[in-house]
Amino acid sequence: MIKNLLPKHKRKNPPSLTETIPFGAVTTNHMLICDYLPRKNGWQTPEIIPYKSFSMSPSAVVFHYGQTIFEGLKAYRSQSNDKDLFLFRPDQNAKRMAQSATRMGMIPFPEDLFVNCIKELVKVEKDWILPSPGALYIRPSMIPLDKGVSYRASEAYRFFIILSPSKNYFAKEVGVSVYIERTLARAAVGGSGEAKCGGNYASALLPMKIAKEKGAEQVLWLDALEHKYVEEAGAMNVMFIYNNKIVTPALSGSILHGITRASIIQIAKDLGYEVEEKRIEIDKIIADIKTGKLTEMFACGTAAVISAINCLYDKEEKIPINNEKIGEVTLTLKNHLLNIQSGIAADPYGWRLPIL
Repeated sequence: MIKNLLPKHKRKNPPSLTETIPFGAVTTNHMLICDYLPRKNGWQTPEIIPYKSFSMSPSAVVFHYGQTIFEGLKAYRSQSNDKDLFLFRPDQNAKRMAQSATRMGMIPFPEDLFVNCIKELVKVEKDWILPSPGALYIRPSMIPLDKGVSYRASEAYRFFIILSPSKNYFAKEVGVSVYIERTLARAAVGGSGEAKCGGNYASALLPMKIAKEKGAEQVLWLDALEHKYVEEAGAMNVMFIYNNKIVTPALSGSILHGITRASIIQIAKDLGYEVEEKRIEIDKIIADIKTGKLTEMFACGTAAVISAINCLYDKEEKIPINNEKIGEVTLTLKNHLLNIQSGIAADPYGWRLPIL
């Protein structure tokens, strides 16, 4: 059971599709919270409440030891019938969040309850789901509640969900540029790279700043051991196109198991593309771009879906890809995925979960 504690009064209205909405800047009127309290038999009844701030002690564990995790997914409004609303593969987000919790020494949130909580909150805020190509971004998170600066895992936790109307993650559609980070690393095998935890993203902020100073918009991450093999692009998975062959870094233990990544691999195989998952040397990628063997490159994730990478920055060198244009394979895969997500195309995989 989920308690609905909504106020009687009406609050702010959803934005229109024509309004400029920076990604994540606007939140809906309500949120969902559910606390894990070991002295009260564990997970409490989830509650939908007005969006509000949390009041926490300065000694709260959340501020000191990085024991925080989150997820990201979207709710969509069908293009063929705007009353048809659905989520995209929420069961996979539930599974990944439970895995992240385990890795970070937290109490996993029940997977079935995760999906039900999202459905009930989105039902309340359904008017905020922008028409395609917009959506409603969903951010489930979990934080520790214990107080005290002694180093330990918390015993109590708070799971919560906030929502944000979403348009394009990147302002332009021509693709993004990425800077090859050859010194700093995102994560190492045996570390927290497979978990969607706050620390992984915090450690990426300095390299992101460096990338922007070099003229790029994102960072291309290499492995932590040899700084030789490609891992991710920004906070996204990355794929390389060799005509009709798609190559992507194998999940090595330091790469996030992207749900968009897995979806693209399935779609690509069904469209007849050859897909190979393996270790990929950055110097070979650069050489293959320059000789024309590598024809396209893109990053993929929930927020951006698929974004073409139009050039690499390596130290002081700029290396254009496909004349800095979106390639045919990238566009084909993006359209197929978006058409499934927005209800234009049939869903042969059962990825769409109806909300109403």
